[in-house]
Amino acid sequence: MYRLCNNILFVWSRNIFVISFILSACTIPRKYQKNKPFVFKNIIEIKGGNFSADERSSLKQKMLTQLDDSMKTKVKDFVFVRHKLDSPPAYDSNYAIISARNMRNTLLHLGYYQAKDSIKVDTVKGTFFNWSIPLKWEYQERVTAKYIIEAGNPTLVDTFSYRLQKPELEQLALSTQKESFLAKSRPVTREAVLSEISRLVELYRNNGYYKFTTEDLKMRGDTSIAALTNISDDPFENIQLLAEANEKRNKPTIKLALVLNPATDSLRIKKYYINNVYIYPDFTAEDADTTTNYNESFFGNYIIRYHNNIIRNEFLKKNTLLKKGALYRQIDYTKTISNFSRSGVWRNVDVQVKELKDSSNKLDMIIQLVPAKKYGFEANLETSYSTNTNTNVANIGNLLGFSANLSLQNRNVAKRAVKMTHAVRAGVELNLNAGPSSGNFLNSNELSYTNTISIPKLLWPFKFVDESKLSSDQTFFSTGISNANRIGLFKLNSLAFAMGYEFNFSPNQSLTVKPFNIEYSNLYDRTALFDKTLQDNPYLRYSFNTALVLGSTVGYSLTSINPKHLNRVNLFKVNLEESGALLYFVFPLDKIGFLNKDLRKFLKLDIENTYTISNKRSSVALRLFGGLGIPVGKKDTTLPFFKQYFGGGPNSMRAWPIRGIGPGSKTLSPYDPSGGGTFSDRTGDIRLEANLEYRHDLFQILPNSLTLKWAVFADVGNIWNYKNTVPGGGYDSTQFQFKNLYKQLGVALGTGLRLDFNYVLMRFDLGFRFKRPELAENNGWKAPSIGFNDLFGKIFTAGPNGEYRKWRYENFNFSIGLSYPF
Repeated sequence: MYRLCNNILFVWSRNIFVISFILSACTIPRKYQKNKPFVFKNIIEIKGGNFSADERSSLKQKMLTQLDDSMKTKVKDFVFVRHKLDSPPAYDSNYAIISARNMRNTLLHLGYYQAKDSIKVDTVKGTFFNWSIPLKWEYQERVTAKYIIEAGNPTLVDTFSYRLQKPELEQLALSTQKESFLAKSRPVTREAVLSEISRLVELYRNNGYYKFTTEDLKMRGDTSIAALTNISDDPFENIQLLAEANEKRNKPTIKLALVLNPATDSLRIKKYYINNVYIYPDFTAEDADTTTNYNESFFGNYIIRYHNNIIRNEFLKKNTLLKKGALYRQIDYTKTISNFSRSGVWRNVDVQVKELKDSSNKLDMIIQLVPAKKYGFEANLETSYSTNTNTNVANIGNLLGFSANLSLQNRNVAKRAVKMTHAVRAGVELNLNAGPSSGNFLNSNELSYTNTISIPKLLWPFKFVDESKLSSDQTFFSTGISNANRIGLFKLNSLAFAMGYEFNFSPNQSLTVKPFNIEYSNLYDRTALFDKTLQDNPYLRYSFNTALVLGSTVGYSLTSINPKHLNRVNLFKVNLEESGALLYFVFPLDKIGFLNKDLRKFLKLDIENTYTISNKRSSVALRLFGGLGIPVGKKDTTLPFFKQYFGGGPNSMRAWPIRGIGPGSKTLSPYDPSGGGTFSDRTGDIRLEANLEYRHDLFQILPNSLTLKWAVFADVGNIWNYKNTVPGGGYDSTQFQFKNLYKQLGVALGTGLRLDFNYVLMRFDLGFRFKRPELAENNGWKAPSIGFNDLFGKIFTAGPNGEYRKWRYENFNFSIGLSYPF
């Protein structure tokens, strides 16, 4: 279909595959004991068992951790293609037997009580080339141990019951049995048993049983194979019973009962109530030895002891769920600590529980709060680099950007734990192809100020919400002003104000509502050359103008972790925004002066899902993003330019510079080495994108401080306009049409290095375009015309007559970024 077998892509693929296959098969033993058989490889085969493909693969990895230390091998990979086996242990069959037994015990914990193991040992003797000593061959005895684990069938729960002797404990357990980790016909695993015990302990501690622990519960079991214990005088009945027993062995079951530990002290199984609650809002280490240097006040049923009045009593009461006279509940204890820790006013929070000696079931709660510094200051410097851009009338080439960020935060405004943050951002973008003495050296600059106020409670109209059912909540106000100058193009002043509410239903689930969101951008000092560019490019003329956004937004975020595979994390985000659309039906906004001219009406929806699988030294990340903006009314053809989507740069389609792809199949601006290119900021109303990245740790440059990492990635996507932007109608290559979706998708493949400093990660990514939306031939599939001989020459040099610069402009992008792209 694409005749790829005859072009350079086939040659690339073939060479890479052959070289990788040869080198990947090369495992080099080093520092092994001479003239002794050594462990070269361990292979694990799991037969039978009720496992899915993913569970079986995960189980094999878990089995490798059960190898005895004297059977483990340490293999270091060099970018996938070369493997070094360092200091392999001498083979000893006893350690292999121990390893097999450990693996069988692992299956025992998963409910496979009839698992069997066997070991097959294969020894390869011969003379092998020693790579660590050039031109030298050495005799080696390489041992490969293959562990064959026959899982059999899991033992299932026949019946599960509670026999707790104390009626109230029994009733609590039965009332929540639907939440039990053990149920009929489920496998009897160690994890399920421990989880059920922990669940009940938490349940009891949340119902006043302060001293109840896991040691107070025991699990008892009895097999349900009656034929193994019953003998009948009737021989035919014996045959029937033995047949049933054999069936039971094939499908083993067990009866389980959770009982109270007979050794439990009866005094431990009683309910506790809260006596007094003491709060120390400015606790210090010296206060641990004395209680005489405090001012003391009573607020409700709370006793507050303080040196200085740093916080209002109403805030202390609101965040303390422990109440005088109430039944002790572990969840109230935990949430009280969480509430105060999250506020940011205190750097350390501790709740001491003191049992009263003269009472058999009373507890004093002592809340010790160590204040944090009231003011916090942060400063950081960001950098970005994008090559081969051609998006400025006056400036063309490689762009290097710097931005400085300064922020000052007051964590306790008005003694109410209200946070106020002042943030200033200043940035500049330089054109490296023009010299510092050139008038084109400075590409753009920006300056902005943002003020954010966060109030740790819900104000009107949500003030009547039961906040005790939320993990946390807040009301926030945000105000920002900024000025941006695109040299030789335009200047832009922006003003933004938002009021919103944040509801955290759990640490992993949140809802953000902004009922009031106002943004105004004023475009001025437009150059004649810029105006002419807009006239020559109809798809741009509707985007770049003064605009007012007046509307609301709603955002939802959910982070979920696979309970069976804790290394798999899924992050889902959705955001809905509107401007003018809702208010338009209540007020005739289009009749009010400047609103009639500048108000933009639209609906915008973003959906993003990121799935990450993390292993010890590697991870795989997949992101899917879909964004749709719909201009409302006949006046607006596109979204305001500051609300439009774009692709390219260090966090998107990485083979294109920022704002360098699309919209649709829009052709690239002609390459002009003289620096007289055309403005071509490419933005749109629709964005579809998929990103896949494999990340792998290479080695530590500085132990525990700096690690070199490597990644390969693939990006697929593009942007489009929602409406036809061609004056008078007609075919618009920038408009989204489903029939053209495949043709207009861009595809990028690339690789990169990462420097991980623990606190910050710096990325260097090389992206190559393998499918270009602007090309019609082969639906845009075209491998970069580059071979191994000129790989680095084309990337890092100008080439004869600057032809490599043109090649980079059309095929390649190099970017620098901070943190992971997703």
